[in-house]
Order: sequence, then C-alpha cells, then structure tokens
Amino acid sequence: MSTALTLTDIELLAITKAVAAKTLKTARDGIEPGEYNLSFDAHFDGTVTVGADYEQKIVNKAKPWAIIAVLLEEANKARSAAGQTGLDLSKLIAMADALDPSLEKAAKEEAETQAAGLKAATLTPCKGKVTAKVTASPLEND
Repeated sequence: MSTALTLTDIELLAITKAVAAKTLKTARDGIEPGEYNLSFDAHFDGTVTVGADYEQKIVNKAKPWAIIAVLLEEANKARSAAGQTGLDLSKLIAMADALDPSLEKAAKEEAETQAAGLKAATLTPCKGKVTAKVTASPLEND
C-alpha cells in the first residue's frame, strides 16, 4: 500500500520508528504555539525487522476486581442471613494477610484452573513485533 507521497509501507514504518514518541514530546516542548509552513528533505537509513504473526492468549479475562466484588457481595449476603456483620475490603485484606499459606495456594490453583478455561477461548491473532534501527538526518544543501 502506497501513500500519495509514494512511500512504501516499510518506509512509513521506518520513519515512524525513527521518530519515537519521546522525540516528539521533546520536540514539541521547544516549539511555540503557531502555524509553521515546512519544506525539507531528510535521509533515513537503517534496518527494520518485522516478526512473524502469532497467536496469544489474552490474560486477565477472569477480571479479578469483578471476582472480588462478587465475592464480597455473596459473602455479605451469607453473613447477613447468619446475623453476622458484613465484610468490607479492608476487613477482607486483613483476613487475607493472616491466611494460612496452604489455603492461599489451593485457592490460587483452583482460580488458575478456572481461568485457564476462559483464557483458552480467547486466543487472539497478533501482529509480529517490529524493531528498527533507523536514523534520520537532514540532506546537505549544495
């Protein structure tokens, strides 16, 4: 795919990689507000490596904060039905801090088993990583 500038996709990618976001922010900091008319030539030199496409399991589909919210709601329903005081997040954190490590390990293993079922269904195609070693320099005026 070419643009009106007749740059190839790989050339556009190289230019994008050569002008990193940090460079853009630094450049912007030194420019006063206003409109600027530009006309300049630059030379780009280097290599661009494009990795193969791959599939990746999307992590965190189990939504840990949603799990905590549901856990608190369900625990508070059960505690209320038993005539006990409800739990809030600070109480839950204090209880977790004092938890027997073997109970924590068992809960982690069960959660990982359940989450694996969710993650397996979320295999997502991803584009290969792009790395570049590209430099830009102005053309010398003759």
